[in-house]
Amino acid sequence: MAQAEPRSGGGRDALAPARAAMAGRGKAWAVGIAAVLLAAWGVHWIWFRWHHVYLDDARIEGEVVTISSRVAGWVTELPVIQGDVVTKGQLLAKVDDRDSVLQREALVARLKSMESQVGAVRAQAGQVDQETLGRYESETNRLAAAEAEVAATAVQVKQARDDFQRARDLADAKWLSPQAMERARTSYQQAQENHRKAQADYAAVRGMLSAAGGSRRQVQVLDRQRAVLAHQIEEVRAEIRRRDIDIADRTITAPSDGRVVMTFVRQGEHVSSGQRILMFHDPREIWVEANVKETEVRLLKPGMKVEVRVDAYPGAVFAGEVFRVGQTATSKFALLPDPNPSGNFTKITQRLPIRIVLPEKDERLRPGMMVEVSIAVRND
Repeated sequence: MAQAEPRSGGGRDALAPARAAMAGRGKAWAVGIAAVLLAAWGVHWIWFRWHHVYLDDARIEGEVVTISSRVAGWVTELPVIQGDVVTKGQLLAKVDDRDSVLQREALVARLKSMESQVGAVRAQAGQVDQETLGRYESETNRLAAAEAEVAATAVQVKQARDDFQRARDLADAKWLSPQAMERARTSYQQAQENHRKAQADYAAVRGMLSAAGGSRRQVQVLDRQRAVLAHQIEEVRAEIRRRDIDIADRTITAPSDGRVVMTFVRQGEHVSSGQRILMFHDPREIWVEANVKETEVRLLKPGMKVEVRVDAYPGAVFAGEVFRVGQTATSKFALLPDPNPSGNFTKITQRLPIRIVLPEKDERLRPGMMVEVSIAVRND
């Protein structure tokens, strides 16, 4: 007698097509949803690119200053290392200043000696001035008296000559005795002697006055000597100021608050004039440099808002603002320009630099970091 097949096996075969149909419809729904999402993403991407200028090769820039030594010498102190935060005026490095200090001390000693010489010359000039002034005034008065005496004796000589001439005329007329004639001659000769003596005294006094004047010129010589010393003192003072600058240059301090980026020497090394010692950066002086295509530069203008995303901090968005749009393509600054002498030409879209400022400074942002920027250029 034949046995009947189990009903359960026939049931499974009946439900298999239904399950296959449901699986097919599920896959179709998944593909449809994925297609819709992909289409929505594509529309959003196209809309975003139409309304924004997007750059993914921008980077953060900053005022990284190279601190160099203005003098040569041994580095005696280097209290900072790479990454240290420093404040304005903090010691960064110190170059050996012992020789400069000793030279300055020698100049100061020389300056004091010369100032003492100036004091001695001033005192000597004062003494000579007092001594020669009285003598010069006395000889001047004597010269005036001798000149008056010469004038008086000249009058006496004239009077005696006139008297002698009259006496001679009277003697020739036999109206005057020989004794009176002799007395008139004697008076005339005596008057002449007195006049010659007065002239000799006048010449002697003039010689004494000239000598007194020469002594007075010694005061001028001393004054000129003091002026020479004064110029020499100014030279020494200028040399001292130069040494002060040299000593100050051997102490290198931070120009502002900031951070040490890199050091190039070690304590105990010898540095030459102009050799760099370290690199310094002020975290507050940072911005973003980007190169925009020449086909998009017409859309940009200063003041536009910018979103900055930093590769180092995913998800963080920093606000920025277009500060300046470059006026020359970056290719013009290439070290090896391409003049295209062969005539073969491939047109390449050029790029112009733009600078984006960051109103809010963040210490996490450091020069050299790669960033992505998006600039809204259309609001329609």
